[in-house]
Amino acid sequence: MVRFKERVELTGKNKPKQQRAKRTYEAILMAASELLVEVGVERISTNLVAERAGVSVPALYRYFPNKYAVLNALSSACIDKQSAAFQEWVEEYSEQGNLHFLLDGIYGLLKRIYDVTQQQVGGLEVVQALRAVEPLREARLAAHMSASNRLAATAATLIGRPVDQLTMAQSRLTVDSAYLIVEMALEDGSPSAESILHEGARMIRLYWQSILIGD
Repeated sequence: MVRFKERVELTGKNKPKQQRAKRTYEAILMAASELLVEVGVERISTNLVAERAGVSVPALYRYFPNKYAVLNALSSACIDKQSAAFQEWVEEYSEQGNLHFLLDGIYGLLKRIYDVTQQQVGGLEVVQALRAVEPLREARLAAHMSASNRLAATAATLIGRPVDQLTMAQSRLTVDSAYLIVEMALEDGSPSAESILHEGARMIRLYWQSILIGD
C-alpha cells in the first residue's frame, strides 16, 4: 500500500471548456490508463503521462497538480460507471417489491459492474489503485458507503424493518463482497470470470437467505 504523511492534492486545477482543451484532457487520461496497465501505479509519473499523451509537462500541470490527481480523475470515472450500474439494478429489481426477486438478480448486478469496469481501459488497475493508494481510498470508501446506504434502505423496506445498525452492517458486507468478487473476476479473466461471478452471486444470495430465515 502506498502511504503518505501529508494530504495529497487530488482535485484537478481546471476543467476544460474548449474542444482543443477537452481533447488534451482526454488524451492525458487515456495515456494514464494505458501506462497504469503497462508500468503500474508506483512507476507511473506525470512525465511519462505527458510524453505518452503528446503534451508538455506544463500543459499537463494546467489540469492536474500531480499524478494522483490524474489517477483520481480516472478513478472517479470508473466509480461513476459502477455506481450507475448499481443504481439501475436497485431501481429495476426493487420495483418488484420482493427481496427474493432482488436476490435472484445478484448475478446480474455483479455482471453489470464487471462489464463497465472491464470496458474502461485499465479498469482493473484503477480498482486496484483505489484499494492500494491511500489518497484514493477515501473515494472508494465514499462510493461503497453510498451503495451500502441504498441497499440497506431497499432491503429494510422489502423486509419490513427499520434501517438499523445490523441492516447497515449486512449491507456493507454485501457491497464490499460484491466489489471484491468483481475484482477477482477481472484478475482471472475469461473463462474463469463467469464462474467467479456465478459463485459469488450464490454466496451473497445464501447469506441473505440466512438473514431472512433468522428474521
